[in-house]
Amino acid sequence: MEKRLSIGMMIGWKIRLDLPLACALIAHSQEVDFFYFYPAGIDEQTRTIEGQAWDGTQWVTGIFAYPDVIYDRMRRKGSDQFGNIYEKLAGIPITHTLRGRSIVKTKVYNVLRGDANLKKSLIPFMTMRDPEKVIEFVHKHQRVIFKADGGASAQNMFTVEVKDDGYEVFDQTYLHTMNQEQMLEVVTVLIERRYCAQKLIQSTTVQEFPFFIRVHVSKDGQGQWMVAFCSVSLSLNPMIKVTNSESTFRVTTTWTRFLNHQFGEQPGGSMDRKIQAYAIEISQYLEQQWGTGFHEIGLDLGIDKQNKIRLFEAGLGIPDTSFHNIELAQPAIAYCQYLVRQSQSS
Repeated sequence: MEKRLSIGMMIGWKIRLDLPLACALIAHSQEVDFFYFYPAGIDEQTRTIEGQAWDGTQWVTGIFAYPDVIYDRMRRKGSDQFGNIYEKLAGIPITHTLRGRSIVKTKVYNVLRGDANLKKSLIPFMTMRDPEKVIEFVHKHQRVIFKADGGASAQNMFTVEVKDDGYEVFDQTYLHTMNQEQMLEVVTVLIERRYCAQKLIQSTTVQEFPFFIRVHVSKDGQGQWMVAFCSVSLSLNPMIKVTNSESTFRVTTTWTRFLNHQFGEQPGGSMDRKIQAYAIEISQYLEQQWGTGFHEIGLDLGIDKQNKIRLFEAGLGIPDTSFHNIELAQPAIAYCQYLVRQSQSS
């Protein structure tokens, strides 16, 4: 009997098990074995891993032989803390080989400046280093957002708006009024925490609800970039402009309904095609710059009043989803199988 291909998903901390379950179901439908594991479960001496497999009703602990390929959802290769983990798994194809978890936001922005077409989607930004220059940036654009350059899940963001008597600073929960001295103090603290600033653009529905679009781009079973899904998140509180934050109460709708209500079109219409073409173009360009060491990108996009695509962020870390785990899992499992085929033919 031919041995079934085996995929091991490596995760570094406790997570929701929606994605592992989706991966297990997709793998089972393709007669592929699947389990997830934590680094502590690796036994280099016996080349086995303690992990969890889905038996159709529940997760069951087991001891598994090293898999044929690793779907890396920890993504700490090259870090001092986790480097030895990857050494234990040397020789096994792995989906993510970039050093570290992700690439800071401003580095992505700066790289995209090198492409004449893609740089059109960039929103004015700056790395926060000098407090006085940050204040100049704020006054130039009037409404800006401060966010951690290396942060994930859009946490600890602040929106700032210039007013006649100072500044309004919204921390996504409370609104603060500040004078020049207080604003400089805040900026100085954020510089120490490695923040960046970006002009705050209007990405709102026809009803003026702020929204962002998540486009999940992934490599498929042929090693080619594809759009796995597009989703939209909306804030029903016009005061809350940052909708790509887990701390924001937000709502969603289907991609079809969003396209219909916002642009009067169906999937496959001009805006849908424009967004998907942009997503593929940016993925291919980033691969040209940084190599083939990544296979998933989470693009957070806005659409301004002129219906132009504006890039909020491009996440190469661990793109996640709340409602589209099957769509995320399908190309991931296919890409894992592609890596096995490539390793066997090399």
